[in-house]
Amino acid sequence: MLLLSEAGALEVKCPIHTNRRAALVVGFSSAAAAVAPSVVSAKCTDIESCREIGNAKVEQADIENPTIRLNDGVRYKKIKTGFGDDVVSLDSIVDITYSISQSNGAYMYSLGRGLEKGADGSSDEAASYKVRMGAAERDVPVGIENSLVGMKRGELRRVSLPPAVGFGTSNWRPAPTSRRGRQTIIGYQQVLNGNGSTQPPFPASTIWDVEVARINKRKQ
Repeated sequence: MLLLSEAGALEVKCPIHTNRRAALVVGFSSAAAAVAPSVVSAKCTDIESCREIGNAKVEQADIENPTIRLNDGVRYKKIKTGFGDDVVSLDSIVDITYSISQSNGAYMYSLGRGLEKGADGSSDEAASYKVRMGAAERDVPVGIENSLVGMKRGELRRVSLPPAVGFGTSNWRPAPTSRRGRQTIIGYQQVLNGNGSTQPPFPASTIWDVEVARINKRKQ
């Protein structure tokens, strides 16, 4: 079944089914549509016209909000525009919130996104994680650090993080705080390392939604 999402003036009459887990990690083309106004305005009446309209919308969104590809293999898209004049640089101390999923959309763990609960059932929505940009002992994977550069307060980016610049570069920080989160990390490590002859190693990427909460300059 053709899957289309509504954005801007586009009106789609095709049925849509959404998986709750997969909704945490949508494709990069959907991310573009979330922030870029669409110039497509039409109604589809059959599967072919739906496909044509959807393709045109994706192409326009990619022009207005392209996927950025870094030299280290990281890809990211802007999901939400930030504000203010300050931007993240390599001498910044940044407070972030984040959500991490596998490349297939399976949720792993998060902080400050309102998806985790404390022992008392309270939400973690007010929490944030401190990142010392350029520190010798990294607080986040080097690929995430590189993708933070240039972000403004309130900006949200969706980052596709290959394992070569992933968790191993930050000694597996940021670490999950929940039991379920720790189990997902163990499972991800098994995917990367393999499990004997039955499961060869596989370089699976992770998907991060990262939002900048505060930006401060490191004291000299």
